[in-house]
Amino acid sequence: MGIESAARNPEFQRLIRLQTEAFAKNTPYHSLELLDGTIIPGIIPVPNLQARLAAYPLPQDLRGRRVLDIGAASGWNSFECERRGADVVAIDCVEYEELLAVKRLRDSKIEYAILDVEELTPERFGFFDYVLFFGVFYHLRHPLWAMENVCSVTRGTAFIESYVIDDGPDPTRCHMEFYENDELGGQIDNWCGPTVECLMSMSRSAGFPRVDFLYANSRRGGLIAHRRWEAVVPREGAKPPFLCSAVNSRHNDTLFQPRKDEYLTLAFLHNGPLEKKDVLVQIDQYGIPAIILIHHDAGYWQVNCKVPPGIAPGYHDIRVGTTTDGFSDPVKIRMLPAGSERRYGETPFLGEAETVPPPAFTRVENTMDRSTIFRGYRNETLACRFTHGETGLLDLSRVALSVDGNPWPLLSVERPEPGVWQVNARLRGLEPGDHELRLRTSNSGFSSPFIVSSEPHLL
Repeated sequence: MGIESAARNPEFQRLIRLQTEAFAKNTPYHSLELLDGTIIPGIIPVPNLQARLAAYPLPQDLRGRRVLDIGAASGWNSFECERRGADVVAIDCVEYEELLAVKRLRDSKIEYAILDVEELTPERFGFFDYVLFFGVFYHLRHPLWAMENVCSVTRGTAFIESYVIDDGPDPTRCHMEFYENDELGGQIDNWCGPTVECLMSMSRSAGFPRVDFLYANSRRGGLIAHRRWEAVVPREGAKPPFLCSAVNSRHNDTLFQPRKDEYLTLAFLHNGPLEKKDVLVQIDQYGIPAIILIHHDAGYWQVNCKVPPGIAPGYHDIRVGTTTDGFSDPVKIRMLPAGSERRYGETPFLGEAETVPPPAFTRVENTMDRSTIFRGYRNETLACRFTHGETGLLDLSRVALSVDGNPWPLLSVERPEPGVWQVNARLRGLEPGDHELRLRTSNSGFSSPFIVSSEPHLL
């Protein structure tokens, strides 16, 4: 039997109206403290504010740390973090006069900005060690988008509190009420009421790989959301996964765009057995929650992840690990600048002196039917396996493919197994007949040719 929604509870609505009426009389939302100990009384007493913040593992010494207070309201949390030594940015969608007044009286250096969470970006504010996201989530028309923005500026930990409609995590209750009008407390800016499980799931979906439940009481739920995995101590004799490839699930290349809803597909080798909870994916120092884990008949594992928000343009290291065996060597992906088109993201080949033998083809095939015939179908991909004499890892800047003597763009570089490499490409627009493929690396000449065929197909 479902739990009765607090949004329709008369006593809950009465309390919300009392708070709203008090605020309308210019009563500060937070009680505020001056440097001489004077208290400016507000709707929420200082002991209540202290108790809420004390529930979270926020250090007493915040010197050298950056803190973001989202939905700062009157600013008690912001002033308290500054008192502990933090560099603080406080934001809210409306300006609170009492925050500005107390900021002057305390000679505070807090940066105060008026904006919606949907406007929050790392380009504007940078990154924060701690983010306070208290009492905002249920006010948002686009809560998952907003949670992604919160994640995008968090480099350490986010402390989250929201109105919730139940009393604790329950995997059978992962849903959210939507309030079209003023159903929640008579306020027109209360849009949703999540279960605790829903709040935790949305935090993970937004990009936080670890989310800890803290409390749920008086219709308030508290969480701790982390950007990093816990440190892994590999077991004795551990063998980390062997990461074969990390590509864009849409295009099978290694290019990603920050404003797109794009996903990583990772292929890796591991002796197993594995469950999704055992697999740790990482981009640079940040963890990424796994969405699915598949063990293929061919012997390799596949894990898919949503690309997390806040990843800067440029090259980034992807690793896969397990909770007992540590992390693989990295594979690089490239994040394009916001708004740029994919065709401008091709990686230039960096040729150097020819000091090692040319690559040697070991297998060439059309991945659609395992043949060497290409007909220009949408799902056709050329896969060329080879060995080479280079030292270190190959990437798109260190291997080149030519078709009939002309440079040909590559999608990705993979390692299907130790000692063997693979490049992938699309072979479209070729004239019917035979075509000559050659490979080279940065420090080699071109390989011996491999012949594939192109045949016309009927639409």
